[in-house]
Amino acid sequence: MRTSEIPARTPALVIACGLLVAAVALVLAAIAGPPYLGLSGLNGWLVVFAAALFAALIAVPFLIEARLRGAYADSDARWDRAVPLWGGIALLVVGLGAVIGLAGDFAGDSLAGSAGLLLAGAGGLVLIAVASVLLSG
Repeated sequence: MRTSEIPARTPALVIACGLLVAAVALVLAAIAGPPYLGLSGLNGWLVVFAAALFAALIAVPFLIEARLRGAYADSDARWDRAVPLWGGIALLVVGLGAVIGLAGDFAGDSLAGSAGLLLAGAGGLVLIAVASVLLSG
């Protein structure tokens, strides 16, 4: 491992902590109650949920790249494989957000609708990042 490479454990910890914080934030948002996400107010725990989810999603390509170090010596070859896989995971998050959001009609007064919207939004932002990386060559 070069000194410029991060250990594989670091992104795995970021993903685990991000998902744990996101899950706890959803529980606390449910306890705090509505309004969750709307013009009449914003549940602060949903902000924590979105930030934690986004942190976990941002760490995913670094974990994939670290796991590919044994198979590919070249850093560019690893990233050429990690970025599309990151996009696939983001697409799954968007799909999960759409399913959960539809269950709550994407309503701001529904925890399912609000969480689904935030899931789809975070996954969509990652898809935009993946598209820009892939299109930039």
